[in-house]
Amino acid sequence: MKKNQKDDLRLTRRSVLKTAALASIAAPFVVPRSVFGTPEQAAPNDRVTIGHIGTGNQGGHLFRALQTVGDAQSVAVADCFKERREAYTEACGGKAYADFREILDRDDIDCVVVATPDHWHVPIAIMAARAGKDAYVEKPLGLTIEQNLACAEVFKDEDRIFQYGTQQRSQKHCWYGCELLRRGILGEVHTIEVDAPDGHGGGSKAAAPIPAGFDYEMWIGPAPMQPYYEDRCRPDGTYMVYDQSIGYLGGWGAHPLDIMVWGSGADLSGPITVEGTGVYHENDLLNAVFNWDMKIKLGKVDLIFKPGGDRTKFIGEKGWIEIRRQGITASDPAFLEVKIEPIETRIEREDDFGGFAPRPGGAKAAKKESLLHKSDNHYNDFVQAVKNHKQPASTLTDAVRSDNISQLCDIAVRTKEKIVWDPIEMKFLSASETAKKMISRPMRAPWTIEM
Repeated sequence: MKKNQKDDLRLTRRSVLKTAALASIAAPFVVPRSVFGTPEQAAPNDRVTIGHIGTGNQGGHLFRALQTVGDAQSVAVADCFKERREAYTEACGGKAYADFREILDRDDIDCVVVATPDHWHVPIAIMAARAGKDAYVEKPLGLTIEQNLACAEVFKDEDRIFQYGTQQRSQKHCWYGCELLRRGILGEVHTIEVDAPDGHGGGSKAAAPIPAGFDYEMWIGPAPMQPYYEDRCRPDGTYMVYDQSIGYLGGWGAHPLDIMVWGSGADLSGPITVEGTGVYHENDLLNAVFNWDMKIKLGKVDLIFKPGGDRTKFIGEKGWIEIRRQGITASDPAFLEVKIEPIETRIEREDDFGGFAPRPGGAKAAKKESLLHKSDNHYNDFVQAVKNHKQPASTLTDAVRSDNISQLCDIAVRTKEKIVWDPIEMKFLSASETAKKMISRPMRAPWTIEM
């Protein structure tokens, strides 16, 4: 993607507005300055400066959360809704932009928060890294496996910091459960059950005028140009139009699948075999997969992925532990009374991004307070990672691992195939030509991903 390209497309925003109608979001609103700020802030020159790209539902939440981080200062907002970007810049005393590339061109901005529609996550993140910015990027990751791999490569090449928007990693009970699992409390794990909230079809294709102050051309960006329908640009439709997303397979699946990755190296233990069923209606506006039932092999470990709550259950030789956003339970209550002590261990490999993968040349001995990064505030964790150039709680390596599983599920459902993926070499071991082509999608000109 061309960093300095300034054509007629002004970009971006996230239409993640789960409960509000588009008309009400586009209407004027006020964000009181008194809502933001913290009594203890670093001196201005020591603060991490942030540009916000997309301030819809989740983007607005991230904006507000970051105002409470003393070492951070929001200085710019880009959004396709004029009223929204102006309101948030007034709240932080920053500057509003219709084109997010103007934020990336500013030398005085350290990092960006990307909370756009799903199809924009990776293209904007890559542009940010090429522009020398660190990035907090909302889940899911890419629109395709190709985008995921490209994002990882660029951030590594540019040596930039990436925090994924899987905030459960900064919840104490999620860290605790995954730490216990990494220490082998269940013995060998043989089965993992993952549930994520389900999507649906439908969506109205009724003609509607584009709201005043909303740049639809920017919002569509690299996705295929389609008629404007209200349900395309507001939740939960935003998450379920296949041109823009793979639905809740990734949009909600990112959370419990991320816990699966964090608590287990099973997805790196051998080939990943994916098969299953799901529903999608090609003629509906909301045409992403829902009601899925996936049977997955992670090496020798069974992974069952179905619609339900947000939960990840690990079943091993000695019992089970189930981690949910709301809490943690176990087959034996004594599991959850174990105190985490410093540990000397031999890990396979802890890579530059905090993930685990086979280490060339053997294992590495290390004594650590904990195996997993510990954070109690996802937003401050990101700011400190930027400030100190250290990897945060929710890394890009792990984001690719979990998101690729969602992508493989989508491919298996749509092709009705059993597909096999090499998680180390990141390539298909068994798949039709149709399935292999689904690893990428064309992007609407002039948008491309330049490696």
